[in-house]
Parts: sequence; structure tokens; C-alpha cells
Amino acid sequence: MSKRIVTVGDVVLDIIMPVKLPLRAARHQNAERRNVQPGGMANFALAALNFGVEVSMSGVIGDDVFGQMVLGTLNERGVDTHHVLTTPNSETTLVLVLTDKEEDKHVFVGHYGEGPEAEYPEGLDEVIEKADALFIEGYTLTEKRVVKMTTRAIEHAHKAGTPIYLDAGPFLRYADPKQVRWALERTHLLFLADDEAPYAADGKEGPNAFASLLVMGPKFVVAKRAAKGSMVITSDWWLDIPPYPVERVVDSVGAGDTYDAVFMAGVLNGLSLQDSAKLANAAGALVVQRVGGGVTAPTCEETLALLRSAGDEVDFSC
Repeated sequence: MSKRIVTVGDVVLDIIMPVKLPLRAARHQNAERRNVQPGGMANFALAALNFGVEVSMSGVIGDDVFGQMVLGTLNERGVDTHHVLTTPNSETTLVLVLTDKEEDKHVFVGHYGEGPEAEYPEGLDEVIEKADALFIEGYTLTEKRVVKMTTRAIEHAHKAGTPIYLDAGPFLRYADPKQVRWALERTHLLFLADDEAPYAADGKEGPNAFASLLVMGPKFVVAKRAAKGSMVITSDWWLDIPPYPVERVVDSVGAGDTYDAVFMAGVLNGLSLQDSAKLANAAGALVVQRVGGGVTAPTCEETLALLRSAGDEVDFSC
């Protein structure tokens, strides 16, 4: 039986354009291409689908052309969007993603969609109760329209015993610290990049940050370390998971979302934390060699093939 993950918030449209960073006034550039696709939580959802996990998304979009584009792609790919609300007279969150493939850097220029506070979707509690996990991104704790929706979903999942997975993300620094602490107290597993640890750990860095986070609530912390692979941290042990070879980084946008989705697919289907991290590292190595995130996320078969080519293997069935 397929596993199911429920997500809340961060339903956006990305416009991805390659540039040379930094940008400077009056020094104009011509982007060699542009890529328009659902971003944010959609990157996670579409990657998870490739590994046999069903995804129910909730959140809010505007009644504009950008919202129609997001829903069209998600529905076409098989994401359950019954709990994504379209709010009249409002805007969809739009993110301009400027990537520099030569430097492996990117900049987000975002505009949170304007509109009234979203109502809690009817029937979402029941979906959360039946799900195998609830996944939240730190961005969601800063998006005014969906903060209350998010906190109610977290609280309901906590009471129902549905494990909560949280990705800190760079925008967690802008969230209310009390709300961050409240969310961490209910989190089963926390994903973060090395440089995001201080936003969740009251300014602490490195090993002190990870140790502090485990005291705050999460049973597990997974540090995504880009070219260094990843690290799985528990109260009893810290385990480095080495990276897989990358010929050339083309676009790192969406790599973290892909990692989260594939790691969770592994765990929910019975893999150990170590093997789940291996699977996720391999998927991340593939996605950074492509433009964009979700719609170009690697398939399960491609990921297992990379593992085999590196002399590694995990017991995951596509």
C-alpha cells in the first residue's frame, strides 16, 4: 500500500533564469533561457511521487494565471490538490529564481501572494489522521495567509500521532522565535542545511546547535551539506553519509526539497536512516545536474542506477 504525506503551504510559481551574479545596476544581461514551473512545496511533492509516495497538498493560491499554472501542473502529475484553496481577489506567491551555474549560487526574489488569511480546508484533519507523515517547510511559518492553517495542522498531527517532518529553510530566520520553538517541540525529524542551524537553535552553530535541537524536541536531525553529502544525527550517534559524484552542477534550486522527499520515501517504506540518506544523496546528486526542481526531479530508477554505478545499493523497490 502506498505511503501518503500531507504538506501545508508554500504553494508557489517559480520563474528560473540563469544569470551572472552579482547583478549590478545598468549592467544588463540576457538570460539564455527561462523555466516556469511550480516551486516550493511542489518540488517536494513531485519528487516524492517519483518514489511511489502519494502527496496531498494544502495551502492557498490566488485566482490569477499563476495559480492556474501551478494547479494545472500539479493535477497533471497526480498530486492531490483538493485542499489547496483558491482565494478570490488574491495573488499567487511568485518567486524569481536567479541562478549562476558557474558559481553554483542562486538568489530568490519573492513576492508573497497578497490576500486574506486562508480558512482551514474542510476535511484536512481527516487526511492528516490517515497520513504517514506531515511535512512542513520553514517558509510556511512566515507566510501570513497560512500561518494559522499551518499551526492547526501541526497541532492536529501531533495529537493524532502523525509524525511531523520540518525543513528549516533559509526563511526560518524571519519567523517568530516562539512559534519556531513551538513547532520544534512537536517535530519528529528536522531537516536543515549547515548554515540554517542558528535560525532554529537560538543562534548556536555547529555541533552545539545540533545537540541543542535534539533537546528542543526532534528525535532526529538531518543536516544537508551539499557537496559534502549529509549527516544524520541522533542523541546516541552522528553519522556522515558521503556524497555521490556530480559531473557538473547546473542548478542547485530544488535540491534540498528533492533530498527531503526521497529521504522520507525511504524512511516511510522501511529503510534505515542511513540507507534513506544514501538514497536522498543520490537523488540530490542527479537533480543538481538539471535545470529546475520538481518537474525535472530524478526518477526512482535513475537514482538506484546511480547508486549501483557508485558501487552502493539500498533495498528500495521502485
